[in-house]
Amino acid sequence: MTAPAFPDMANIKKRLLIEDDIVAAVSSLTAGSDDPRILISISRSLLANSSVVDDLKEQLHGQIIGAISILTEHTPYDKVFELVNEITSSKATHLLSIGGGSVIDGGKIALLAANLQIKGAEALEELASTLGNTKDVGDWPIQHIAVPTTLSGAEFTPIAGATSSITGRKTGFSHAFLLPDNIILCAPLSLHTPEKLWLSTGIRAVDHAVETICAPGVDHEIAEFCANGLALLYRSMIETRKDPESLIYRESSQLGVYYATAGISRYRMGASHGLGYLLGVLGNVPHGITSCVFLPAVLTYNLPVTEGPQTRIAGVLDVETASDVAPALRDFIGALGLPNKLSALDISKEAIAEIKSSALTHPVVQANPRPIKTVEDVAEIMALSG
Repeated sequence: MTAPAFPDMANIKKRLLIEDDIVAAVSSLTAGSDDPRILISISRSLLANSSVVDDLKEQLHGQIIGAISILTEHTPYDKVFELVNEITSSKATHLLSIGGGSVIDGGKIALLAANLQIKGAEALEELASTLGNTKDVGDWPIQHIAVPTTLSGAEFTPIAGATSSITGRKTGFSHAFLLPDNIILCAPLSLHTPEKLWLSTGIRAVDHAVETICAPGVDHEIAEFCANGLALLYRSMIETRKDPESLIYRESSQLGVYYATAGISRYRMGASHGLGYLLGVLGNVPHGITSCVFLPAVLTYNLPVTEGPQTRIAGVLDVETASDVAPALRDFIGALGLPNKLSALDISKEAIAEIKSSALTHPVVQANPRPIKTVEDVAEIMALSG
């Protein structure tokens, strides 16, 4: 079977604009459009705590037709359809998504659903199971501009996730169309992001890099990209913790995410991601925090079959051996002021039991380099999570 023709790193780089002035950045991207009509989808915290919407409205002279804050954590289907309705009724020419992974993923899926005229949860669920990279999405005039304010990396991938109102689980979508048309890295906007959210989503990006490097059969060039991303994140995030106002380190982290996501649409992630999806929905835990508690544990569990890749990671982290990687990352997470043990999250026994049973059929958990075949295997990882 031919591998899906997902966008390569060079293609993503062409879409990337690094600019501290968000108004200048948006203006440059819409300058070639006749009568641009920009609909802003923005996180609630950024709408409440920043002047970005007012600045854009004031300086873009009538191009902003609305600013909405609909999308919430884990991107529920009903919120996606609310955005679909706003997109179609407003006759927007551009969707400007400003926020974290939920805002950007929601924008991706909403544009796809609007283009294919998907009307309900059942049809969206069917689309997720049948959507292929070659599916014709036609000529779609609405441009998607993504402006990330976290380090989750949704802006750099042709994949997206939303929480199904039918199954209650996270549903994945993959299509080249989902990659935003343009990506603006504006470090000053991230100053409005709560420190815990910024740093925990950075650990999510670390998780992307690490599980790609450890993926079976990973391409050498992709692994190298991810190692570069890991290095940037590892060094810049601790500096941001020390000096939260430094834009240099924030921008370094954003560039680290660009590299760290190099393989996320090409390779299945492992149990850190898979168990994280389950903990996110069943325990109502943000995905950045799920990576904080599961990544070191999964690395320890996988060490018998990933010693080579973890030796490579050891070099990036400046520790001696593969067995030092998991402890080093756990200490790093703790130094960022983030929880690094599952017990710190106060998850109910019922949720833990459901995670253990659901993991045995979850496709991402089952893609883990070291097989997870029994509830006892899952329990071992849970125990390693502390």
